Amino acid sequence: MKKIILFFCVFNLFISFSQEITINVIVKDFETDMPIDEVTITSLKTNQGFMTNEDGEAVVRLSKHSILEFSHSTYNTYLVDSKTLTKKINIIYLDSKTQLLEEVILTKEHPQEILKQLVYRSREKITIPANLKVYLREFYKRNDTYVFFNDGLLNFQIYGDYKKISTDILIEQNRAVGLLDEDIDDGVLGYNLSNIIENYYQFKYLDELLTKKALKQYDFQVKTYPQNENFLIIRALPMDEAKGVLSDFYIVYDTKQKIIMEVSAAITNKRLQKIQEEENSKIHKLEFKNVFKNESGFYHLANSKEVIGFYKKYKGEKRKIEVKNNMVVTNFDKQMFQYDKENIFTDKSLINKKSSVFTEYWEFDSGLKPTDREKEIIQSLSVVNDSIE
Repeated sequence: MKKIILFFCVFNLFISFSQEITINVIVKDFETDMPIDEVTITSLKTNQGFMTNEDGEAVVRLSKHSILEFSHSTYNTYLVDSKTLTKKINIIYLDSKTQLLEEVILTKEHPQEILKQLVYRSREKITIPANLKVYLREFYKRNDTYVFFNDGLLNFQIYGDYKKISTDILIEQNRAVGLLDEDIDDGVLGYNLSNIIENYYQFKYLDELLTKKALKQYDFQVKTYPQNENFLIIRALPMDEAKGVLSDFYIVYDTKQKIIMEVSAAITNKRLQKIQEEENSKIHKLEFKNVFKNESGFYHLANSKEVIGFYKKYKGEKRKIEVKNNMVVTNFDKQMFQYDKENIFTDKSLINKKSSVFTEYWEFDSGLKPTDREKEIIQSLSVVNDSIE
């Protein structure tokens, strides 16, 4: 049955090379001329997705011309016809409205009640069944030095319903470079592939905000969203007297559809310092971001980022560990393809999976172009593997 997957990969590769339109873009702030990272780029006609890297760069590879949507939580959405992007490097400027202050909105219902309704509505609205073609990558640091990297092209076959989601994972290609010690294992990864879609599609990261206890821990507010008059923000910030590993939450939602469009959360340095002093916490960094798209009646994940940093003892040594994960949905399809159960990936992560590379997919099919710095890191880790072999 491996031939089925190989045929599928080769067929996808043939289609991409035979019909592909390649557009190089750099997205910048109109006022500062500085690059903007984590801009979501969506082909409205083909349901393909891309994201800018830390240098604001993206390689947009389309199966056919389309209107491209550039969106970011702190900038106005920008639409452009791909046919007009004919330069070798196309500069896209986004207009920021950060100078417009968010205003607090007084609501009849408590913001937590509004959030509960949004979570329920979003779970009910999310498009299932579906196939998400995903590029996933993970960088690992030990004591502020990069020690391991892995990435891959995956297909998440999602079925069931909003009450119970099931996912089968099929891997097209993957690679792993560098070395990991026993102090990093499946139990401490940012991504557990066996339940990642369930967590995202059921908005489980928001569960801590929906309890009665959260009313005593968080200050909830509904605020305007200057970038889009159809959106509002629910902000949930930990109260100063609250204890524990609590993040600052920002939830952007569509007021017409009553669905969540973006969730982001991070622990501030001030709170990290507080919990480390009071509770001897092992966490030194924690953040995540989920971006969703609602196009042509399809509501699905567009991209995600997670970072987890922690301290762990290994052979008597206190080590500082950090894992950064990115996931970009490069293609969405309501229809799932046929596959054999023997080809389903059942491990929790890609760490221990042997590299299987047919093409330089990270350059051509990832939706997230590596920066020059990232290429240097990956190359240096590859040298480590080569020296051992």
